Amino acid sequence: MGGVSRGPQLNREVPEKSVEKFEEWCNHEGHVNGGDKGRHAEQAIIEYLPPKYRPDRFRDDLDELETNLRADLDQAGLLTEDSSLKENRVTRSSTETKKVTYRIAEDVQEALEQYVYDQEGKTRSVIGEYIATALDEYRDGGQTARVRRYYEELRDGTEMISEDRVGKIIDILEEECGDRDYYNIETIRTAVEKALVVHSDEVRNDFADRVIDRLGLVSVKTSDGVYATPERAEQIVQEYEVGDGVAWDVMDKEERVDYLKEAVKARAKGSSTTGSGVDYNKVRDNIFEGEPSNDYCYKLMKSAGESPGFEYGDHNGKKMLRFTGTMELSEKADDWVGQAVKLVREFCEENEIEPREIDRPVLDNRIARVQFPDEYDEDYGPSLRSLDKVTDKDRNRVLQAITDRDDADPILEDAKEKMHELVDRSQPIADGGSNTK
Repeated sequence: MGGVSRGPQLNREVPEKSVEKFEEWCNHEGHVNGGDKGRHAEQAIIEYLPPKYRPDRFRDDLDELETNLRADLDQAGLLTEDSSLKENRVTRSSTETKKVTYRIAEDVQEALEQYVYDQEGKTRSVIGEYIATALDEYRDGGQTARVRRYYEELRDGTEMISEDRVGKIIDILEEECGDRDYYNIETIRTAVEKALVVHSDEVRNDFADRVIDRLGLVSVKTSDGVYATPERAEQIVQEYEVGDGVAWDVMDKEERVDYLKEAVKARAKGSSTTGSGVDYNKVRDNIFEGEPSNDYCYKLMKSAGESPGFEYGDHNGKKMLRFTGTMELSEKADDWVGQAVKLVREFCEENEIEPREIDRPVLDNRIARVQFPDEYDEDYGPSLRSLDKVTDKDRNRVLQAITDRDDADPILEDAKEKMHELVDRSQPIADGGSNTK
């Protein structure tokens, strides 16, 4: 703080015992002249003041950390009524006083006086007690020690979180998502963020755990990150176990048509023949592994043939579904898919994982980011509403678009594998959506 012009002397009556201990500490540390003692006394006051009272020129990263810890302690219900009012403790003393005349910068003195006045409604008879506490705390480690103490209180005291705060989170959760019998952990954490100002991951996760306990939810073994009522969890597990291969039983007609189109398109990618397609035998046996009847295969093929880039009809003496579009035009029509694929690939490369290993919330985040760019914030990510709008169809299209092989048959097999994994990992829909037939 060299070069800063000093203001008038502090010139305050301060409890004598604190002053004597402070000056003994200064002498022990080799700070024997008045200027050294004044600089340390000023630093003691600066570190004692709550960050929001500290003059701007003295603020640093530790101030932000302390502010966040205070907020988390308050949200967790760990600040007593007294400590919420008196943001820093003050030692009340009836001992003799001693006038101190350390030279302290004017803005520091003004900040101290404002803080004391806000706590007491006066300054004249009590400010000395605040100065004494500042000197005592400085000898004991100052702001660094106080921040460490706050952190330890936060770490060790989360069991004291009051239930009314948990109820507030549940109200937000139900308001945003409706009264559901299962939620994804990321949805619950988003509700925590909306309900409370929490900076610590430990406190945030503790709140999420308490919401799960209050709602009586259990972890669903077959769906990572999904918590449901015991009855719903059992139903989800049963639905997961029913499906075989491409999980035919848990797909509705629209999903079956989409899967059929992606499989035919994937087959066309590796084929040198323009207009490559499939007949009902391949639809039934190769794509859907013998699940549909012959008639139902034709219905699916006909529905798929109504989409742009696909054609259903007679070809070489057979009823066939063919992909007649171009990959370039298709990719332009689905520009958001290409953007999402790019983001997914970037994430996978940064984390050295395969796309098939990507977690559901990460995939949903990338899709929502490109589908709803106006609802994406660099600091907070996509909105809850945009995440809720991500569908299985969207996920399928992004995963399918990542599939790119040279040989036709391996492409089809790879497409199946991606679909298997997608269905396996997404029962139920992890962002709180529904999966109805």
